[in-house]
Amino acid sequence: MDMETLQARFATQDQAESVIRKLSALRSDRFRLERADARDGASSSDQHLNAEFGSDLGSSAVDAAEFTLSAIVPKVAADQARTVIRQAGGEIY
Repeated sequence: MDMETLQARFATQDQAESVIRKLSALRSDRFRLERADARDGASSSDQHLNAEFGSDLGSSAVDAAEFTLSAIVPKVAADQARTVIRQAGGEIY
């Protein structure tokens, strides 16, 4: 099966986790959810804290943080996956 990598950013962790559940139904896999560290102006490689899906990424300190999600989706479902991401408030990049 041909697969395609999608990357998106979200304003909240809840938005990203909601998309993960929906993309799972489309047979997507290899999810990676990260939180951008908004505390300082560090380089982009230093701005991400790795986290596994379902883990607590924090609360008040991350309210203004941005969350990034990457996933591998089947090519036949890529358009539908993009729609799911946009409807949840995500921005594909």
